[in-house]
Amino acid sequence: MSATAAAADPCRRQPARAAAPRRPDPTNPRAPSRAPRGVRGFAGSGQRAMMVGVQRPPSEPGSDAELDVDAGAGAGADAGAGAGVDAVAVRAAYSSRATEYAAALGSMSAVHPADLGLVSRWADELDGPVLDLGCGPGHWTAFLAKHSWRDGHSEPGAHSERGGHSGLAEHDGAHGRLDVTGVDPVPAFVEHASRMNPGVRYETGSAEDLRADDASLGGVLAWYSLIHHSPDAIDGPLREVARVLRPGGRLLVGFFEAEALGPFDHAVVTAWRWPVDELAARLEAAGLTVLETTTRIDPGSRPHGALIAEHRVAR
Repeated sequence: MSATAAAADPCRRQPARAAAPRRPDPTNPRAPSRAPRGVRGFAGSGQRAMMVGVQRPPSEPGSDAELDVDAGAGAGADAGAGAGVDAVAVRAAYSSRATEYAAALGSMSAVHPADLGLVSRWADELDGPVLDLGCGPGHWTAFLAKHSWRDGHSEPGAHSERGGHSGLAEHDGAHGRLDVTGVDPVPAFVEHASRMNPGVRYETGSAEDLRADDASLGGVLAWYSLIHHSPDAIDGPLREVARVLRPGGRLLVGFFEAEALGPFDHAVVTAWRWPVDELAARLEAAGLTVLETTTRIDPGSRPHGALIAEHRVAR
């Protein structure tokens, strides 16, 4: 769930600049197609709304052109307090717009090509069950559920005593699908996702209390789903992610990047922009090793960032 600025002319897309990774990024961004028409920005927000999981340059701040989207995976997995906004308020705000969000933004067709490439590449390296944290309308979860893991990876584990995954069963080398669960704090998103993607698992849940056993997951996707966590609130979810990842398991987090840490007036509720190094330091403090950082700037849009981090093996 996110909000960004768009090109000066919201009716004409400008070519996206190539991602500027701090390590080589094989993705090759193309200019995104137009956003769905007929959906207006949030009244009184002064900004254009974006959903986690949907990546396109949004329109000019303060304009009331059609809603355009630009970020991650869902409704912000139980977003924490930010500038006086608590998780209950965030959940309520997204609940009130869930139907509209799902209709306008719950589709992989709106995902930026660079982001699709990055998430796909991350998923190629996963070994074990995957959690889509803050899945929103559920399109990223469904995409990952169709993604094949490679020879030698693990197959889905059994159900956990905590209500999630208990562990990993070693695979005999044949190809198979990722075992993915989408989690979101907004029941309406979970209901929509389950209805639209039968056979894919979705649950309501909180980033602060993941229903998975210790060291049981191969990957966690937090695609713009932690943007409403303030600097005082984000460490808990990151420690929880580190708890559920097996040694070598990987987190991919998408966020809004800035030179200085600070809040901004997101279209729904206050969100935060992070310098890459500061957010990377938070991941490291939680027990994760940052493997790759990537930034992207689309013309007229807030800068985007992504971090891939691995759960450190205890020595």
